[in-house]
Formats: sequence, structure tokens, C-alpha cells
Amino acid sequence: MKNIAVQIKRIIFAVVFAGTISACSSDDDVKEIFLDREWKLTYINDGGVKIFTKDKIYSVTFLDNGFKVAAPGGVGISGKWKADGGTHEFRCSDIRTSGNIQGDTIATKMLQIFTNAKKYSGDTNWLQIKQQDNVFMQFYNDNE
Repeated sequence: MKNIAVQIKRIIFAVVFAGTISACSSDDDVKEIFLDREWKLTYINDGGVKIFTKDKIYSVTFLDNGFKVAAPGGVGISGKWKADGGTHEFRCSDIRTSGNIQGDTIATKMLQIFTNAKKYSGDTNWLQIKQQDNVFMQFYNDNE
């Protein structure tokens, strides 16, 4: 009787383990992560120094054909983006600004990171756009 119980436990473990392995994927669903949500900036990590947004809201929306940043004072950043769910590579192109970005340290840093972005990490709740491992923007999604 003891052997049967042990064998049943092994079979159950093998079935659950196989199901878990088959459900995992090394590729992110890029559209699920980026699209149909507004990402709000939490902070910028600039070489280990965190720059917080304080009481101002900086947000980015990713569309199929580009992205748009809304910043305080009518400042905007827009451009095209491309991400690879397998390698987590992230690139931006055709980046433009609107409004007076000169006096806005956070928007200026966002522009720099979007211009030089190489990677992303995250899921549908949080997102990092990385220029380097220690230079990135971190966003959260409060739409869910």
C-alpha cells in the first residue's frame, strides 16, 4: 500500500511539474506588457542615484506605431519603439520633443534614456527602460 501511495505522489508531481514547465516561456508578450496601459514614472536611477518625480506625474503610453510621454508644463516626448520579447532588447528612434524641456531635469533625463535605450524588463505591473544596468527609468501601471 505504501508503494502505491509513493508512486501516485510521484505521478502527480511529474504531471504538475510538466504542466509548469510547458506553461513557461522565455519570450515576453511584448504587446501585453507595453500596450493598452498608461505607465507612470516612479523614479529614474542615474548611476545609483535615484531621482524621484515627487508630486509631478510623468507618464508614457506605448502605441503600435510609437510612444508618447506627457510631462508637467506641457512638455512632451514622442518617438517610435521596438522591443524583442526573447532578448529584452528595446530601441527607440525618431524621437522628438515638444514644449520647453530645458528646465525639466526629469524630462531631460527621460529623453536621454529613451534616446540611448538598450533593454527593458518588467511585466504588466512594472516596467524598466534601461540605458545601462544602473541607468534606467522605472514605471508602474495603476490601470489594473
